[in-house]
Amino acid sequence: MDKLSAIRQAVKAHYEKYVYPRFPLLTSVRECDTYALNLESLWARFNGTRLAPTDGRILLAGSGSFSPYPTAVANRKARITALDLSKANLDRARLHTLFHLCFNVEFIEGDLINAKTILGRNRFHFIDCYGVLHHIPDVIPALQAIHSLLKEGAIIRIMVYSTGARKSIQAARTAMRLLHIDEIKTIKRLYRKADDHSRFKGCIESSYEASFDWGLADMFLHPYAKTYKIDELLKTLGEAGLEPILFAHPGALSDTGQEIARLRSLELANELSTNFILFAGRMEDSEIRLAWNRRKQIEDTVISLNPAIKNSLPLLPFKTLKPGPKLGFQNPLIDLEANRLLSKFKRPVWKSNMEPARWGAIQPYLQAMFLIETAAA
Repeated sequence: MDKLSAIRQAVKAHYEKYVYPRFPLLTSVRECDTYALNLESLWARFNGTRLAPTDGRILLAGSGSFSPYPTAVANRKARITALDLSKANLDRARLHTLFHLCFNVEFIEGDLINAKTILGRNRFHFIDCYGVLHHIPDVIPALQAIHSLLKEGAIIRIMVYSTGARKSIQAARTAMRLLHIDEIKTIKRLYRKADDHSRFKGCIESSYEASFDWGLADMFLHPYAKTYKIDELLKTLGEAGLEPILFAHPGALSDTGQEIARLRSLELANELSTNFILFAGRMEDSEIRLAWNRRKQIEDTVISLNPAIKNSLPLLPFKTLKPGPKLGFQNPLIDLEANRLLSKFKRPVWKSNMEPARWGAIQPYLQAMFLIETAAA
């Protein structure tokens, strides 16, 4: 067995032992908090066209044990494929979706490197590869496999560890390897003995996941965890024919070029404290996205509600709703006034039929993707 194959087998064994994430089956999500996973809205955001909910094809590339459930909540009529190398992860994910009455997910055990062979002629409108690529030693072939599975205009969401954000964790991982620490109970004992102001204790206490055994295992015992600087990430994406189209980590700027410059500046100052979250697309589809951005500046367009938000607007609008932030910034509240405003878009509205004051009022909701803009109804 070569080195890369050995690492992949070790990663598989890790997830068979430590299902990730192992949330209780009763754990639920509000539909409004899945708005950024709704394929109709994502497709509209980047392509400007309407995609029928029953036409949607979604691949969870490295699904883990939980993401099939919120993805299915956001896309009740889409066909969703959950691919993961761990049978234990898939078994838990299947239980979670069934427990919450989500029946539109197909579960496939397999390695992302072999995805094209496993999935055959299937092509997808959206591929979610969240928290996966930094655990793959031969990442460019994995991304090339993903590229081959994308339809024209398709979108991929990626989260990878940044070198700046993972500095303390990576240092602790190195120390544990040198000390041959490979048990959760030993990590917990070290935590109890650690100085209150130590970096080790700090990185554990700053992570919600570290309060669970599976979270500690993922942080410190995972057999392979690579970190990226922004230019290395861009180079890696480029070699697979992909380009960033929107960054979505905390504090991200909406302009991609400006955000890349900001990230480079933070890295030079050793002040980057977030991992990278972004949406990417095929380089060959760049003109499609550029044409849509030009078109919506000069032509009449249609505004409508994100289906996940539409289904979540309270019948009694006196209750304030605040979907969790998913695009890098705090979302506007949906209070009584906002509810009245958004309710006007339950049916599509042409921009030309709106007064300038209303067009200005809806801008925060368009930016947050609570509302979507398309070239036609």
